Amino acid sequence: MVKYLVDSNIHKHDKMYGTTTLGARGQVVIPAQARKDLGLKPGDQLVVMGKFGKVLGLMKADQLSQIVDRIMDSVDSPQWKQEMKKHMEQVIGSQFKPKQ
Repeated sequence: MVKYLVDSNIHKHDKMYGTTTLGARGQVVIPAQARKDLGLKPGDQLVVMGKFGKVLGLMKADQLSQIVDRIMDSVDSPQWKQEMKKHMEQVIGSQFKPKQ
């Protein structure tokens, strides 16, 4: 069984930063305010995620493990935990590093 951890401020930091254009080599420029707000610096590794075949998201790679750990901590069943671990390894790949 999964315990749901709901944060009442979950949408507090949601923002729309404008638009960007995909360049010929597949590069995009992340708006300056987004970089500032999210603490992004040159050389930061970002995980690129897709959802619903329409949404593209970016996350700092070093923050991904914190989210994975929080999700895994909320699962009671060892069987579900193993299934989730397998799924995350397939979806996330080498970025998946749960705490031991």
